[in-house]
Amino acid sequence: MLVVFFSRPGENFNVGVVAEGSTAKLAHIVAESTGAPMVRIVPDQPYPTGYDDAKQIIQHELETQARPAIRLEVLASEPFDAEQAIAAADRIALGYPIWCGSLPMPVRTFLDEHDLEGKTILPFCTNEGSGLARTMDELRDALPDSDIRPGLPVLGSTVQHDPADARAAVAVWLDDHSSR
Repeated sequence: MLVVFFSRPGENFNVGVVAEGSTAKLAHIVAESTGAPMVRIVPDQPYPTGYDDAKQIIQHELETQARPAIRLEVLASEPFDAEQAIAAADRIALGYPIWCGSLPMPVRTFLDEHDLEGKTILPFCTNEGSGLARTMDELRDALPDSDIRPGLPVLGSTVQHDPADARAAVAVWLDDHSSR
């Protein structure tokens, strides 16, 4: 398994200003729970740290179906090649925040640029009340030849302020997937 995620630090809705984005924190929990290595999706052009400024860019990207340039950053004590790890993984836990009810466009860039055919995708997201929104349909449309498993939505405020509850949600979600 490999954990691949996108997250944005700064001012987050209903969470406040955070040095580490909620999805990044949730990705760490998934990685710790599975022993899987982590790869972060990093946009070449960082998003503003202010919520309103970031939201303006996010909405424009969604309206234009933009595909911002990205790079992959390995988060591991032992370096590895992210592209080779993605190609070799048969299961990818894919993490993202819900942005205006959709997948963030850097995640769409990642999906467009990587062949995930035949892989099992375990989506997890942070949100503040929208659950998975329409991202499961977006993933199925973008990855028709992948096995998209039921996703895990966790409130960003829970991840930031009650990590024990987030860990419990991850444990149940992973246990559900181990029996399938």
